[in-house]
Parts: sequence; C-alpha cells; structure tokens
Amino acid sequence: MGMTNEQYKGMLLDELEDWQELLELAKEANNEKIIAKVEKQIAKINEKLKF
Repeated sequence: MGMTNEQYKGMLLDELEDWQELLELAKEANNEKIIAKVEKQIAKINEKLKF
C-alpha cells in the first residue's frame, strides 16, 4: 500500500529542510557548483509540493 498525500508531503518537507541546510553549508564554503545543484534540487521539491 502506498503512502497518503499527507505522508508524502511530510517526507518532502523533511527532505526540503535537509537540502536547505546543505545550501547554507555550500554558501559558507562559497562552492558555486554545489550551490547550483542544491538550488536545483530545492526547486524540484518545491514543484512537487505544489500539488
């Protein structure tokens, strides 16, 4: 059996929090390559959260 919409949204929010923490670390390290990748991943998660 699959997960409910609420469970899926909760999982995405947890994942989003992790990626946001990684973004802060990448910015502290001033690593543009990692920043770009993390921002792309955050955008994907935000898109999934729209529905």
